[in-house]
Amino acid sequence: MIKYAAFAAGLALLTGALASAQTPAETFESGLADYRRAHQIPSLSVLVLRDGEPEVEAYLGWSDDEGEVATDADTAYFVASVTKTVSGTTLFLADQAGEIDLDRPMSDAEDWRGLCEWFPDSDIPLAGGDVGGVMFPDFSCQGQTLRQVVNMQVNGEPGADFYYNALVFARLGRFVDEVHDRDFRSLVRAYVLDPLEMTDTMAGWRDTQNYHVLRHLAPPFLFDGERLVKQPFPDDDFRGAAGLYMTPLDLARFDRALDDGALLTPEQREALWTPPNSADGTPSEYAHGWFLQAYGGERLVFHSGWQPEAYSAIYLKLPDRGLTLIAFANTESLWWGNRADRSEIERSDLVQAFFSAYGVGEAAP
Repeated sequence: MIKYAAFAAGLALLTGALASAQTPAETFESGLADYRRAHQIPSLSVLVLRDGEPEVEAYLGWSDDEGEVATDADTAYFVASVTKTVSGTTLFLADQAGEIDLDRPMSDAEDWRGLCEWFPDSDIPLAGGDVGGVMFPDFSCQGQTLRQVVNMQVNGEPGADFYYNALVFARLGRFVDEVHDRDFRSLVRAYVLDPLEMTDTMAGWRDTQNYHVLRHLAPPFLFDGERLVKQPFPDDDFRGAAGLYMTPLDLARFDRALDDGALLTPEQREALWTPPNSADGTPSEYAHGWFLQAYGGERLVFHSGWQPEAYSAIYLKLPDRGLTLIAFANTESLWWGNRADRSEIERSDLVQAFFSAYGVGEAAP
């Protein structure tokens, strides 16, 4: 990973004193090239949307092995866990339509019953143990529902507390594949990808549509402290937790549809982002595949994406402002080491630069 000094230098370059005549968009965009260089990111794509329209659209670096193909609007990335926003929204919509019952027991699927035979007694910390300094309660099969899985409330007493259990969330796809008439990929296509004409998105390696996305895929790299080292491409197929390959402009189509009523009514959107309560009665920080957070009086909904040593992504919405930040990179450098039991996107230095430029929360000048 890049040394702290490099991160600090990149942040200083990005958020340093700029002419007061600049707009927030100009302030933010003006530092992105230096940010990319300081963080050793070969290909970086960044959008800022205001009311669905781009006011920052930056494609920086190169998107091939030899540095000869410039990053552009067609450059695609593996977005890792940002996939959860699409998966969770799909399941929410399918439940609203009566096709899926979010309160259905996961044990209705043989795949889940098989998971229950080995996962609780495994040495995987997500089954109970230290996950990056967070002690996960033991996971045991106690009648967890689809809703509890999509809300990340499966460790300890089901439905009690939020622990980011990506392994269990990934079983959502298998659950749908087994117990419903159409598979999970078809469900996501029917509720989100096809209605929004997201033609620059591919749902896993085995997707039979939009092969051109792979032709424009930026290869993954790891900066080992001295040089960039090319990494293997992710080989996971599409599942609930990850698997989308897409361009930032295609995610912007999804983002716009969340806001303009093309996917949900205002009441449904509010329900999508209304968290269940935790065991102590306070609102959880996760619902339907979205992190939820209040920061300096601002409402944030977001998700990060992290494919270790390969890709990273940020998808952040400020619904009350009509502002969205989308950032994709073909290294892990956008990842900030988020804890597994809370939302804390302010720890991202790119997000802090965005907050500073736009006067968001505690980072306001």
